[in-house]
Amino acid sequence: MVAVLKALEMAPEQNLEQVAKRAELNESTALRYLLSLARYELVERNPTSGRFRLGLSLFRLGTKSIAHRDVVTAAMAVMDELLERFGESVNLAIHQQGQVVLLRALQSPAPTRKGAVPGDSDPWHATALGKALLAAMPDEEARAILAAGPLRSYTPTTFTTEADVLRDLQRTKSRGFSMDDEESVEGLRCVGVAIRDHDGVPRYALSVSGPKSRMPYQRLEEIGVAMIPGAAQISRALGG
Repeated sequence: MVAVLKALEMAPEQNLEQVAKRAELNESTALRYLLSLARYELVERNPTSGRFRLGLSLFRLGTKSIAHRDVVTAAMAVMDELLERFGESVNLAIHQQGQVVLLRALQSPAPTRKGAVPGDSDPWHATALGKALLAAMPDEEARAILAAGPLRSYTPTTFTTEADVLRDLQRTKSRGFSMDDEESVEGLRCVGVAIRDHDGVPRYALSVSGPKSRMPYQRLEEIGVAMIPGAAQISRALGG
């Protein structure tokens, strides 16, 4: 299928014979691939000429990819600085399609109990990344996300009711950063801050996480305070 997409890249619109020839496929195989790609709007067929062209979904995917690459680029200096200063893992996530999805993770050189992997999704109510985003959203949007649930219990300290999470979000707003106090993984603590995009929307979040043994509350406060100007720097780089 990739060969078909690469073939369509060579001209604005092409007939089946042209696509098959450029993709080095027979016409029946090329047609099968084209129709399959069309189901996902990755390929379009001109209803008048019957010719094929690249679909709008490719443009949307490309646009999202560029946007994500931009925020990673904008965040790297801040992430590197936090890793060097505190020696704990630093994570960058995005609010995408109702989920908190990890974009980039810098692992601590010291042993940790959890290694984050780009592409992983975090629970809204039990992680510093999720709670940082929720606290920065309009209240109605945050309540809608929590109501969609479920508010699963991961550890004995996980907040599992909407009222408890909302109270914790108020604390996040007051201090300027969120905390995950062994709420997602026992023995792991984390602090997080939201990052606003060029429209001022809290679309991204940054966190620092480490074992409880290395993250007493005083250090959580120190890291959280240090993250606030870093998040603002990234937001400014995005046009916020």
